[in-house]
Amino acid sequence: MTQIVSMLVGAALPRTNMPRFEYSRMNGTELHETFTELGMPPYGFARIFGVKPDTVKKWLRDQQDIPPWVYVALSLLYVDGALGAARKAAAEHIKFDNKRPAAGEFPYLNGGDLLEGSDDDD
Repeated sequence: MTQIVSMLVGAALPRTNMPRFEYSRMNGTELHETFTELGMPPYGFARIFGVKPDTVKKWLRDQQDIPPWVYVALSLLYVDGALGAARKAAAEHIKFDNKRPAAGEFPYLNGGDLLEGSDDDD
């Protein structure tokens, strides 16, 4: 009986700071290799997924942990047509490019390429 009570009490105590899942993390080299395989420059990924280019640079240099969603998003881009669909969705969603104000509203629907630019594009 004492064992059962101990187990129930132990099971009832929440572990407040323990995350539910532990993920294997991509590192900067793996991220770079994936970008290369997909033909996607880091700034293109940043634009499509709404991440600051400086953040992507930190991921590539292993200066900041790469969030688990990045692995999932990149995995989905290997599906036939997925990169094009992601580019189209981002183009429909990016209302204004503050670095290119002359391009007007929805600049990537008006012939701008989400993957064009440079590494210092932020």
